[in-house]
Amino acid sequence: MEEREVIFKGPDGAAVNAFVASGGVKAGIVVASEIWGLTDFIRNVDRRLAGLGYTVMAPNLYSRNPNFTVENIMGVMRRFFSLPPEKRGDPGYVAQIAAALSPGERAIYDELMVNRAVTEDRMLGDLAAAYKYLGNQGLHRFGAIGFCMGGGLVFQLSTQLPLDATAVYYGRNPRNLDDVARLRGPVLGIYAGEDSAINQGLPDLVRAMIVHKKDFEMKLYPGTYHAFATEGGQTYDEAAAKDAWERTVRFFSKNLG
Repeated sequence: MEEREVIFKGPDGAAVNAFVASGGVKAGIVVASEIWGLTDFIRNVDRRLAGLGYTVMAPNLYSRNPNFTVENIMGVMRRFFSLPPEKRGDPGYVAQIAAALSPGERAIYDELMVNRAVTEDRMLGDLAAAYKYLGNQGLHRFGAIGFCMGGGLVFQLSTQLPLDATAVYYGRNPRNLDDVARLRGPVLGIYAGEDSAINQGLPDLVRAMIVHKKDFEMKLYPGTYHAFATEGGQTYDEAAAKDAWERTVRFFSKNLG
């Protein structure tokens, strides 16, 4: 297996860094990270998939700003995530935390909370450019996998690009559910039982998949929490993570070779 750091161009011409692990040419897989960015966990996902015979690419979706390191993003976002779920949407509590941020921290807050839709559009563009990069390597089948924020991104991406297989780990639904009509390949959805913010959208998602007659496999793990598959994370659940990964391997093996 070969590992390398590469630089490719985003749609706006900006340089985007990425970690690539190559274990074969069965297919190319794009990996979209959690909100934290290109962590050791995401690099290890690349390596595990490459070990199955794929060429796997995880872009650093924060490449444009050197201040957006894993440590800095965690330092800011964990302040907001520390709020009880019922207070996270309360402008008063959010404003109190935002007021205490330094200018550099405020830039992270603005990017990921205030201007989230614009940020995700840029990230989708970079993920599409990563897909194109893999296509230029002579690969002919393509998949994607994403976690948390990245799960929502690859789900949206699957409605915009002809992906042959998409694995979504507790990611949000596509913005317009009728866009699932454009899905080319099947979708595997992995969800935590105790994840109300994500799971409230699942009934509508299932209905949309039925209406548009799409290949959709879903597994919900009772008693687990958002990000349960992240090794070393606060909500890591070893048994659920192991089962989810085995399902993911079977899913990609069936649909990507």
